[in-house]
Order: sequence, then C-alpha cells, then structure tokens
Amino acid sequence: MIAKRVRQLTFQRVIGSGAFGTVYLAELAGQRGFRRTVAVKVLLPGQSDNEMFVSRVRDEARLLGLLHDEHILKVLELVQVGDRDAVVMEFVEGVDLAALLTAGHSPPPRALAELGAAVAGALSAAHTAVHPSSGEALNVVHRDVKPANVMVSDRGGIKLLDFGVAQARFAARESRTGQFVLGTLNYMAPEYVITGEVSPAADVYGLALTLWEAAVGEVFGQPKLKEESHVKRVDQRLQQLPEAHAELATVLRPMLAWSPEARPDAKHVENQLVGAADRLSGKGLRSWADATVRPAMEKLQREARDLVGLAGQTIPVADAEEPPPAAAPAPAPAPAAPAPPDEFTMLNVRRPAFLDQPGPPPPGPAGAPLPPAGNAAAPPFPTNQRSVLPGQPARAPAPARPAKRAESGLFSVVLQGLLVGGVLGLGLVFAVALYLVVRRWGG
Repeated sequence: MIAKRVRQLTFQRVIGSGAFGTVYLAELAGQRGFRRTVAVKVLLPGQSDNEMFVSRVRDEARLLGLLHDEHILKVLELVQVGDRDAVVMEFVEGVDLAALLTAGHSPPPRALAELGAAVAGALSAAHTAVHPSSGEALNVVHRDVKPANVMVSDRGGIKLLDFGVAQARFAARESRTGQFVLGTLNYMAPEYVITGEVSPAADVYGLALTLWEAAVGEVFGQPKLKEESHVKRVDQRLQQLPEAHAELATVLRPMLAWSPEARPDAKHVENQLVGAADRLSGKGLRSWADATVRPAMEKLQREARDLVGLAGQTIPVADAEEPPPAAAPAPAPAPAAPAPPDEFTMLNVRRPAFLDQPGPPPPGPAGAPLPPAGNAAAPPFPTNQRSVLPGQPARAPAPARPAKRAESGLFSVVLQGLLVGGVLGLGLVFAVALYLVVRRWGG
C-alpha cells in the first residue's frame, strides 16, 4: 500500500459560499518548504453523505485534470480535510459574470466580444479534447453554460467554471448521468429539453444566451418547444439588442438556430467573435474588468459565510480516498466479447432492445445488470432556474409485462408451431392435435 502524502492547508479566508460547500483562499504547504496559494472547495457536512454528489465532485476534478486550456479553471487535486472531500483549484482573483450583471456592470461591446471569444475557445478545447495517454476522444459537453459559470478576473482573464454536470467519457468516471437531465432550464437548448439528447451545439446555444443577457441585461427565458414559437422569439430578442451591439446580432443568430445541426461549432464562433472585437471600438475586456471586477469581488467576499468553519485554521490533509471497489471502473472485457454501450456518459444512447423483454438483462462489464439509458424515461423538467442536481431520479420505466400464459395445452402447441415451424409446423401440429382429439373422444 502506498503511503498518503500528508501536507497542510492553512485556510485564510472565505471567498465564496453556496448550498453545497464553501470556497476558501488557502495556502498549501508540502515537503521541503513548498508553498502555493490555492482555492479550496470544501463540501458541507450534509453533502459529504451524498455519495452521488461526492462522486460527481470527484468526476469534475478528474475531468478538469484532463482538460488543458488557459480559459478553463484548473483543478490541482482531490484531498480530504478531516472526513470531508475537498477540491484544490488554482486561485483566480475574480467574480462570475452573473454577479457583475446583477451589480449593473454590463460589458461594453468590444469587451463582450472578447469575453465571448474566450469562452467559445474554452468550449472548443473541451469539445475536441482527447485523453492525454490513450488519445481517445473525451466527448465533453459542458451542459450548463451561463453567466454564473463564467469568471472574470480583475485583469480581464476569463475562466469557464463548473464542469460538475458535464457529459464526458473517461475511465475513472464514477457517477452515472444517463437518467438525468442536467443543467439550468433558462439556458437549455430546446432539443435537450424535448429529447434529452445533448451535443456540443447545446453549449453554443447556452453561450449565445449568455452573451445576449450580458448585452441586454435580462434573462432570455425558458426554451420554446415549438419551432415556430422559437424562431419568433429569437427575432424579437435580437431586436432588443442595443444599437452598439448590432455587430453581435449577426454572430448570435446562427448560434440560436432551432436545429442543432444548423448551429456553428465553438471554434467558428470563437473566430467570428475575435473578428467582431477587432472591428469594434471602446473599452476592451482588460480595461473594463480593471474598473468593475475588484469592487464586485470585495462585496461578495463580505457577504460570503464560512459555512464549514475552517477560516483561520491549519489542518493536515491527505489524498482523497479512492472510491470503493463497487464504484471503480470495470476491467476491459475480453477482445471477443462485444463492448456494451457507454450508457452512463451519453444521454443519447438508445435503450437496448433486451431491456424491453421479460427476465434480467445481460450483465455489463462488471457483471451487474446494465441500467436503462437516458431516453427510456425522461425526468420531469424543473420549473425554476436552479440546476437539476444529481440525486433527483428520473421516473422509473414501466416494468416489462410477462407474456400471458396459454389458456390450454392445444393453444400452446399451436402457438409454438407458428413461431418455430411456420406453415409446415402448423400443419404438423394440427395433425397431431386431430389425432389426440380422435383418440380421446373416439377411444
């Protein structure tokens, strides 16, 4: 057994708090005098007992460890603070875009185009990411692009946050998302709400809503589920853009297309927004952030509460425990065996036909029955703007009904003859049946 590295975290002050944990500014001290300033997200006591939530936190940390882009927040490692899971991240002096908009700090046109280009670049990096060792595509879709998940630093840096509900495919993943529709309703693409299927085009749609909201100062609204209503509202919303943001309208319209296939990919959006920023005048992202971010950041820090109670303490930390064996990834199947569908990472995996038949399904790679895929039963959609959290199960699919038993032996024989022997079998069965009847009644 490999010994755990024991180090110390000194929790200096709270920099943010929420329903699931508290984020601290901390100093990580290791061996031989190594010290580093970090941000540490520590889960609240109640959340540490929610295994599905904790596994999603671990998955987010592992996924971010595989993504390498200057505009994606870096996760350094998973640790344990006492008996609680914690995530050690790079520390960024900044505040999320939602807080800036709430405070009335809407980015000017050029700054907004630069901000959008940075987020689009981060999404492109995620959508096209491959595993650094195997080269296998990670198939990352963020699923929750919105102003609250875009951090702006006091020097104009942009970081895309919160991959906790992201869809991805990687071997160490613990949580299963196939039966959940995850994200925030006001920023969901219509096809995701209707079908439960998600693609990179849904992230492009969420970015368009984020940029529109930053320009106009209000929320775009919940998705329309009919194409005619959707197109009509897009036209109305684009007409609300201030004249100074007219350049943005030509970029946003295709991003808001009803069909996901008609939307441009994130790389194309990045190039379009970089070009728009070059053509626009006024304050750029750096000068706008310099004047607005720090005051908003200081206000939020004053309002943040120390819900875990670690501020001012120095606590030894150890590497996070590995998940229990049952949650660990299964070994690869033998080459001769067909690989099962990756039902826990892709919402659009179709329900296998054998799940609709009576009797237990064939075992998965770990020897356990394969759970139903996401399209089998869609969960009720939320009516508020908060994220749909893991732990809210989808409606269970109706149990398969066993075939009715035949009412008589003769009927059963006829039915089997139909299924097995076709016309020839049917003739043979009737001959046998006739012989039995004559023998019984004539004997």
